[in-house]
Amino acid sequence: MNAPTIKGISRAQAIAARPERLPAVDRKERENGGLLVTVRLSRPAWKQWFGAPPTFLRTFGLDPLGRYVYEMCDGHTTVESIVAAFARKHKVSRAEAEMAVTKFLHTMTRKGMIAIGVPRR
Repeated sequence: MNAPTIKGISRAQAIAARPERLPAVDRKERENGGLLVTVRLSRPAWKQWFGAPPTFLRTFGLDPLGRYVYEMCDGHTTVESIVAAFARKHKVSRAEAEMAVTKFLHTMTRKGMIAIGVPRR
C-alpha cells in the first residue's frame, strides 16, 4: 500500500524538500526580533487588462518565530531539518513543530515569499 499523498507529493518527498527564500526587495529588522520582508509579486493578467501595473510590492511582517523559519529557507536545508531545529530551539514536540512549520511554509509559499524544491521520486 502506498503512503497518502498531497497533490501528488508523498510525505517523504515533502519532508525532504528544500525551501528557498525568493528575492526580497527590502528587509527591515523589527524591534521585537521579527522582520519585515518586502517582495515583488506579479499581478494576474486580468488586472493588467484593466490597466494595473504588471508587478506590485507587498510587505509581510514576521514575528521572531516566523523569522527563524524564514531565515532557514536557504535552498539547502530540508523541511525535516527545519522542523527538528525548531522543535529543539523552542522545546516543543516533533509533531507540534512539524505541524506549525509545514503550515507556515505553505503560507509563505502562497504569499510568494519562498519556493520549495521537491525531490523527484
